[in-house]
Amino acid sequence: MSTEAMLKELKKISKILTLTNASLLEKELEKIVSTNDRKKMWVSIDGHRRQQEIATDAGVTQAAVSYFLSAALAAELIEYPKGEAPYRIIEYVPPAWIELLKLPPAEERDMVQQVRLDTTLESQKEKQKTGEQ
Repeated sequence: MSTEAMLKELKKISKILTLTNASLLEKELEKIVSTNDRKKMWVSIDGHRRQQEIATDAGVTQAAVSYFLSAALAAELIEYPKGEAPYRIIEYVPPAWIELLKLPPAEERDMVQQVRLDTTLESQKEKQKTGEQ
């Protein structure tokens, strides 16, 4: 069997093991990846993004990313070669975590909620005026 064929077979086996043990992997990850901000950071770690890019993607400070990466490195969840971007050893991201990055930043969500509230109040005032006339 060629090296390429063995690598392909190992990738298949790895995928099967990941899928069959997804809930156990998630439980283990949540020991370190315990908050929504950390989950966003975990999703952003891809071997290409550096600390500042991860911080921007996750909406956190670079110091928070540094602290998280140190914890993940100590737990042997990531590799972080000097001068390179960090990458996950366990190549698993729970699907619900991916959705966290699709949310708008907190300030934007707050503005959207305020606009909805203002629109609702205006609508209620309009109904009261119409009802009084």
